[in-house]
This record gives sequence, structure tokens and C-alpha cells, in this order.
Amino acid sequence: MVDYAQEWDTDDLLRLIHDMSSPAAAPVLILLLARSAGTWWQMLESRVTRNFDMAPEALRLEPLVSRPSDRAPLFSEAFRHFAAALEAPAALLPRPPSGLQDHSAYDQALTLHMSALANVLAAVQDSTAPDDPDKLSAYLLARERDHWARLHERGLLKADPNAMSQVMYIAALTGPSSYADGTAALRAAPVESWEHPGRLIKDHAVCYAPSRADSVLEPLYPDRLNEDFLALMTPGHDCAFPADPWSAQALGLLLKPGGTPWTRTALTTLAETAKRWPHVAREHLIPLLREHPGICLEAGSAAIVALTELHDLDGVLVLDLYELLAQRRPVDLNAGYVALLTWLSNKAHLFPDDQRALVNAALGTALGENGRYAEAVDHGAAAVALLRRLMADGAEDCRTPLAGALSNLSEHLSLTGASQAALDAAREAVSHYRSLARHTPGEFELRLAVALSNVGNCLAVHLDRGSEALAPADEAVRILRDLDETDPNTHTEALATALATLSRAAAAWGNDTLALDAAEESLNLRRRLAEAHGAVYSPVLANALDTFGRALWRTGRTDEALASLEESAAIARKLARIVPDRFEPLLKGQLHYLFARYRELRHRKKLVPIAEELVALDQRRVDRGRQEYRPALAIATYTLAVARGGAEQWDEACSTADLAADLIRPRATLGVVAAEVALVRFLCGAALIRVEGRRNPGGVPDRINEALAVYSRLPVILPAYLRRECLDAFEVLEESLEAAGDRGSALELRRRRMRRTPNDQVNL
Repeated sequence: MVDYAQEWDTDDLLRLIHDMSSPAAAPVLILLLARSAGTWWQMLESRVTRNFDMAPEALRLEPLVSRPSDRAPLFSEAFRHFAAALEAPAALLPRPPSGLQDHSAYDQALTLHMSALANVLAAVQDSTAPDDPDKLSAYLLARERDHWARLHERGLLKADPNAMSQVMYIAALTGPSSYADGTAALRAAPVESWEHPGRLIKDHAVCYAPSRADSVLEPLYPDRLNEDFLALMTPGHDCAFPADPWSAQALGLLLKPGGTPWTRTALTTLAETAKRWPHVAREHLIPLLREHPGICLEAGSAAIVALTELHDLDGVLVLDLYELLAQRRPVDLNAGYVALLTWLSNKAHLFPDDQRALVNAALGTALGENGRYAEAVDHGAAAVALLRRLMADGAEDCRTPLAGALSNLSEHLSLTGASQAALDAAREAVSHYRSLARHTPGEFELRLAVALSNVGNCLAVHLDRGSEALAPADEAVRILRDLDETDPNTHTEALATALATLSRAAAAWGNDTLALDAAEESLNLRRRLAEAHGAVYSPVLANALDTFGRALWRTGRTDEALASLEESAAIARKLARIVPDRFEPLLKGQLHYLFARYRELRHRKKLVPIAEELVALDQRRVDRGRQEYRPALAIATYTLAVARGGAEQWDEACSTADLAADLIRPRATLGVVAAEVALVRFLCGAALIRVEGRRNPGGVPDRINEALAVYSRLPVILPAYLRRECLDAFEVLEESLEAAGDRGSALELRRRRMRRTPNDQVNL
């Protein structure tokens, strides 16, 4: 369980989820608790879905009671427990606040508990607790100051209440810290005391014991009380709690450019505080960040996301932060970058059309990078529509951003399955880049080549129109070769991508020699990139090896092809362990292709481990709760049974075929036709394996009879390919029975199958 999940950076949460969802470990339920399911959750949800093939669910935590009239019993119960914990007189009676039934703040359990505690303290001290829930924190924190004063008077604390307040303020910002970081924070914002920082830390520990043996400066809990303390200590409010002018200076001293161990915690905590206390944002936090916007980059995405949720956020500050991030684009700040762009997009009515278009285009690109393709298409399409309108009005300077927006939109449309729309956008991008390249030679050729390569990829890969793909792919390669001659090694990645597209287009056209040459050159370039830049190029290297291996196979160079395909699968295996959902489909495609090639070569011993790996991939998805993959798991399991039979592993083949039937049977029972056909195949296969392997012949009739019963239930009018699957399964089994010398059973099976009658039983 992760509490305050909204304060974690997305990458840290993803690492945690990766570690907890190891295939070797038992299934784990990961519960993230947060105040809201805002931008942080949208970013995390899309990446968990994409990276781990999980289906995360957002659940709203409803109030403990649904009716205001039910709050009083909860209040009384909390009062009783607090009174017992504080050893208050048993005769104390709860006095519910006057607004308990009416004020919506009492929907929260925390507000009820704080009110109950305040009432216990008031009853013990013969005072009055506030009825207004907004004044509860000030009341409780005043009692805290009184406690510090009593300890100081008794000599148990060297620091007086004023110094303790300032130490507590620093602790509220830094959170639990190491001793070295704690003393550094106290030196950075000196407390108004003659005591050494180490002595102040010890005094603080008297009141607030560290949660870990190696930490100091424990903040107040719960977090709401901690944030309220920060706000009440900071000048600018009108509550009955003395603010300390020292705190305004301390903020600037603790949050300096250059980064500190507490920057992330301090800025995130301040942003959360400012959501409920406007004076913190208006008079302190926003002016500080206007002066030093780079602090946000040091604080991380969680702090930036929290900032964008402030009501009084300054648009100038957002633009400054956006420009800073756009220049650097560190991967670990993706969530913050998207949050800033989303804020700007929501305020789009304040901007002229050209700026609105640029914001939408940038947001579409960022969302696409984070796997939120449908949203990326929406924002990309909005940007394209605005830029087209501006172009129609004569704004020629919009041609460049329009071409870029169309290229990105094309990519995201492809990823959402809208292949024809993706092709249309890519072709329009090419048209604009051609115009730009004619008017400004030497500046737009690279982008034109990339756009042409996108057109070729759309045609060859997504639309299966290889003959049309060859021309744009070839032109892209020629442009990039010319660029590479004038500026060597600068366009390696773009050239490798264009060559891969050319290889696919040539293969689709049937020109295997050109496909092989282009694939080999693309692979050599990507090997060079992988050697220079490491793991970041592993995915494209795996794809290049796969493309080259397939090209080799088509030209008859089988041994070299298998070596390239095996190397590609080895890289994909490593990637799939790190980011399952993104790379398991790549691995599955490669394994299926390898399986088919080894089967052609009759390398039966090679088939079993590949089939086992395919079963394991689908099993992991089902284990993660993705029941829609159960049919795929059943098919993979049956393929494994056939492979084991081919390798004469008869006992394992029998049990595996039965398991495949068990996996598909529930869907067949529901009348899903494809599942019924699969069940017929699997049952016939299970019988066939027993006949050929001479294993458990008594189990053969049961499986044949069930197959016939399922076959008889199938619709009379059945798609030809499904009917052919059933007939093939029966005919192969009949041939096997005849070959085994049981011609009578074969004839009986043929008669029953042709009559589609399940009533009589086949007796073997």
C-alpha cells in the first residue's frame, strides 16, 4: 500500500509496480491512496496499462457515513477513544459541534476525529472547542505550543516555544531527514535560538519521536495538520494563530536554486498547502517561483503537478516553467510537462489561435509519448484544424508547425488503428514539407525524408499496399543519403528507419533482394547506434534483427536467418521483462515467426521451448486479471500439446491438450462459436495424441464423443474457414485411427461426423 501516492513521481511508482509484479512472485494487490485522481493518476494509469498490461482502477473513497444524521455516533465513538487514550475522567460527555449535521467538512473522517480530539482537550482543560471545522487546526496547534511551553518550563526542552515552532516549520517542509540533512536545513534557515542545530534536533525528538532510527525532524501528522501548521505560521492569514515573520524568510533560504535534499518534499508540501490556503500561494510560493522557476525542475513532477492544481496559479509562471521544460525535456519530468501543457490547454481561450495551436500540438506529442494515444489524436487534430484555418487566412508562417503537427498526428492515428486517416495526414505533411524545402533549400529536407518514410510505413505496414510504399520509401532513403554525404553520422537514426521502411515495402512488392540489402544496411546502422548509446536503442535493434532475419529467410539463407531471429528474440526477452506490455507483443510476434520457421524445417525439439514460452506469456496476462487473453492462452496451450506430441513427449502432450480443452470449454459452453470450434479441434487433438502415442486408449472415446456433441450444436450455416477447421480435425483423427488399425472406429467417426448426430456413442 502506498499512501500519498500523488506525491510520488510517476517513474518511482512504476519501478515499485515493476518490482512487485515479478512473474516469479505471488499475485499482489497494489493499493495507491491519494487525495485525488488528477493528472498524476492519468499519467500513471496509461503507463501501467501500456507497460505492464494491467487494468488499474480508480475507486472513489466515499464518506464513512452516507447521511449527516449518522455522523453523531461516529463523533461519540471517536470522543470515547481519545478520552481513554488521554486518560481523561470517565464522566466526560461528548459535546458534538453545532455544525455537525450541516457542514460538509464533517463528511471527512479526519475532520470528525479532529473535532472529537479538540472536544476531549477542551473538556479536560475546561475550555470551549471551536464549532467551525476550519478553526480546528488552529485550536489543536495552540495546544501543541502550550505543550512545548510546559516542557521548556520544566527544563525538558532547551528550545523555547518560539524556537520549537521554527524547528517544527523546517521539519514540516523537509519531512523525515538524515541527521546530516537535518542539521544542514537548520543551518540554511537559522532558528532564532542560541542552541546548536544538533541540540534543537534532540529537543524536537523529545516531542516527535523519529519514525526510523536513522531519521530526524519528523513532521506533524496527519498531513493536513502539518500543512495547516505551515499555513498558520506563514504571514498573510487572519486566523487566531500567531504567524511568524521569520517563516517568510525561511522559505527563500530553504528553497534555493541548485537543489537540496529537501527541495522535492518542501515544494510538494507547499503546493498541497497552498490549495487550501490561498495566501501561501499568492504571497509566498508563486513570487518565490517567479524569481527562481528552476526550483520546480529540481523538485520533480509530483511538485509540478501539484502546482498546476492551484486555483490562483499565475499564467506567466506556467509559461516560464513550460519553456524551461520544453528546452530540456528530461524524461523523469514527463508528468510535470504534461500537467503544464494541460493547464495551458484548459486556458486556451485566453490565447490567440497560433499559440492555442502550438499548445495543443505540444500536448498531443507529450500524451503520445506517454501512451495516451486517443487523447494525443484529439489534441493533435485540434492543433491541425487551427493551423489549417490560419493558413487559409494567409498565415504562411504556420506551414512549418502544421507540417509537424500532421506528422505527429499521423503517428498517433496509426497507433489507434486509424490507418487511412494516418496515411492522409502523412501525405499532407509531405506536401507541406516539399513546399518548405523548395522555398528554403537545406533546411527542411530531413523532415521531408521522415515524412516520406512515414507515408511508406503507413502503406506497407498498416495498409498492406507495398507497391505504393516503395516510391516514398525510396525517395526518403535517397534524400537522407544526400544529407549524410554533406554531414556524415548526423542522420543515422533517420536513415536506419527509412531503410527499414524501404525493406518492408520491397518485401511487400516481392523484391526480396532489395528488401535484404535495405534490411542489412539498416541493421548495421542500428548496431552502430546501440554500441554508441547503449540500451536506449535495444528496441529498434531488436526490430532491425527481426526484419533482417525475415529477409534472409525469404532468400533461402536459413541458418543466418535463424541466428538473426534468435538474437532479436533474446533482446525482446530482456525488454519484455522490464516493460511487459510494450515489448511482450514484439516478443510474441518474433516467437510465432520462429516457431513457424522451425516447423518448416521439422526441428521438432526446437518447437517445444518456443511453445512453452508463448504459453507463459499468455499465462502471465491471465494471471494479471486480463481474462480476455484466456482464449489466446488456450490456443497457445494446444500448440504446445502438438509440439510435445511431435517431440514424442506423449504423457506431457496428453495432459497439455486436456488443459487446452479445459481452458476453452467455459466459453464454448456459453455458445461462443469460435470457442466451440476450438474445443472440437482440441478434443480431436487430445484423442489423436493418445492414438499416436498409444497412451490411455480408454480416454479416446470420451474426447471424440464430446467433440461430436459440440460439433452437432454448431450452426448449420457456418463460415467456411470455421467449418474447415472442424473437418480437418476430424479427418486427421480418422486417418490416424485407420493407420493404427482401427478402421471400424474411423468409419463410425466419419459416419457420425457427416450426419452431425451426437446421440449414439462411438465405441472403440
